[in-house]
Amino acid sequence: MRFLFLDPKIINIITKNEKPSGGAAVQSFGWARGLIETGHDVFIMTDLIKGGELKEEVKDIKLIPLYDENKGIRWIRWVYYRFPDLYTKIKKAKPDYLYQSVPGWSSFLIGIICKQLGVKYILRISNDYFLDDRFKQIHSPIHGFFMKWGMEMTDIILCQNDYQLDALKKKYPRIKTKKISNPILYQSNRVQVIKADQRKYIAWLGIFQSQKNLKLLYEIASRLTDTQICIAGKATPKIDKTTQLYLKKLRTLPNVTFMGFLDRNGVLPFLKGAKFLLNTSHYEGFSNTFLEAMTVGTPILSTPNVNPDGIIDKNQLGLIYTHANQLSKQLESLDADDYQQLSENVVDYVSKNHNYKVLARNLVGILQSN
Repeated sequence: MRFLFLDPKIINIITKNEKPSGGAAVQSFGWARGLIETGHDVFIMTDLIKGGELKEEVKDIKLIPLYDENKGIRWIRWVYYRFPDLYTKIKKAKPDYLYQSVPGWSSFLIGIICKQLGVKYILRISNDYFLDDRFKQIHSPIHGFFMKWGMEMTDIILCQNDYQLDALKKKYPRIKTKKISNPILYQSNRVQVIKADQRKYIAWLGIFQSQKNLKLLYEIASRLTDTQICIAGKATPKIDKTTQLYLKKLRTLPNVTFMGFLDRNGVLPFLKGAKFLLNTSHYEGFSNTFLEAMTVGTPILSTPNVNPDGIIDKNQLGLIYTHANQLSKQLESLDADDYQQLSENVVDYVSKNHNYKVLARNLVGILQSN
């Protein structure tokens, strides 16, 4: 099969000078590598204009430059520049399938191109909020209208959890939908899991934005005064006032250390040294940071809001808390044997459920049955 991945942010993780990318791009790259390594022809269309020197391990990938985001007259450039550019490049690549990693109003135009060229259109739901009223709080009605139209033009919509699957079946009953786990790029025989007594801190990893709920992170750090909290991440260009406020407050706490932005090579060593990965988000789809932590035996701390399909408590992959005081008590009562079992559970779970090559084969099976 021949696949074309459309994701402007993939460039941020395949260049030597990495930039924040978001989980959707990490996931897209996982699918792409899995498909390549299982014998399929893969192209990636991404924003090469913003890129730099490529990493050695990705120089074998066929890259197609996305349109120049700064070129043309705003509002009308989609009509006379971007749409024709996409059409020409997709036609030249001749993919059997086009995979778009994040839905948006451009999904409508992608859908038109795919229909005209006879390309099967795959859309991945990257976050729960795309399917409920939270989307309206962030995006305009016209954005939502065209996104919905685009989603109705897909051949299949892939989702990450049961919440998304149920919402899709209600909103798009005529479109084929399928739940499939996120892939993670790792080889279990190369992962070194260290013992609990060598783990010195609780890790928090993400982009500083409203969704990540830094207010809760501050409350937890303020409560766990004897625990070192290491925060790795970077702010979005348009950071909201609440996030700014709590970033400032976090910087005043003596038990909080800011690590800055970590590239892909820095993420696993950071998580490997942590006793837990802490999640404070208001919502997610399926956080790739969970998978990254699991590969190095680091259990998860999360709220019920970010516990996709209940996997954390069902599989004993960490602790579910509702507020800072509860989490403090849970950590105090956790003994060494219980912790060791959590650490073993996460490694076992990720190896059985998120292997990128296995999931690539599963994806092909889903598509062939469509």
